[in-house]
Amino acid sequence: MIVPPQTIAVLHPGKMGAALARLLVAPGHRLLCCVEGRSDATRQRAQDIGLIPVPMRQLADEADIAVSIVDPAAAHHVAVDLVAAGFRGLLMETNAIRPRVLHSIADLIHTAGGQVVDASIMGPPPAQNLSQPTRLYLSGPAIGIDAITTVFAAAPELLITTLGEDIGQASALKLAHSTVHKAGRALALLGHALAEQHDLSAALATEMSRWPHPASDPEQFPSVAGRSWRWGDELREAAEELHDAGLPSELAIHAAAIFDLLVDFKNASPSQNKIFDVLNNRPTTAP
Repeated sequence: MIVPPQTIAVLHPGKMGAALARLLVAPGHRLLCCVEGRSDATRQRAQDIGLIPVPMRQLADEADIAVSIVDPAAAHHVAVDLVAAGFRGLLMETNAIRPRVLHSIADLIHTAGGQVVDASIMGPPPAQNLSQPTRLYLSGPAIGIDAITTVFAAAPELLITTLGEDIGQASALKLAHSTVHKAGRALALLGHALAEQHDLSAALATEMSRWPHPASDPEQFPSVAGRSWRWGDELREAAEELHDAGLPSELAIHAAAIFDLLVDFKNASPSQNKIFDVLNNRPTTAP
């Protein structure tokens, strides 16, 4: 597939942004960045990749596509800066932000005459030596998704999945994934810190290796709900032990509160819809 060269801006080349930029070098795209006010490490990464440093106004004027990959708290600010500098191209918004923030950014870009594709990245920075490709999920207008898919067409390190045309779907998936994956990591840290105080970290790791991640199998949720009546108290015991061990207990307490919401399903097997209705504080009318 012959991909016509594009001028693509990367804002800003951190580790993930730099990895994405490297995928765009081989097809011959012209890659821009703005390093004004950025750290020495960012400047060095840009230089190593071959990004062309230009002022923001030049970047906004020349870029066909801008890839925003920054700290979530800076995502809206980056979009504001782009629009203020005159950007009218296609923004690939890849930050871990709420859909409502994404909609705010999209409104800003659309008003200025540009387009937005909502994107989320799952996995480590893409590289050739990974056991599986990094996943890039896209949602938004088909013409924008086609443009993004085209510029990354020569990158087998990236597995692209289109979710739909609704702006915000990719962002929602990223935050749902963060809830499971990042919060799960926090709980894993706590569990092993507690186990290690009894020299049991290795035993815990062995036990947990027997179980697939719960989020990978939603069909098990009815069984979880049916047993949740006793899991709240179990987690409160764990929270007290964590506290006595000098470890943070809040995550265990809040997890117990989730199971408390499902106590009426004791020994039952409710549908996923009923479970989600309870968690969303909705009447459980779904079958």
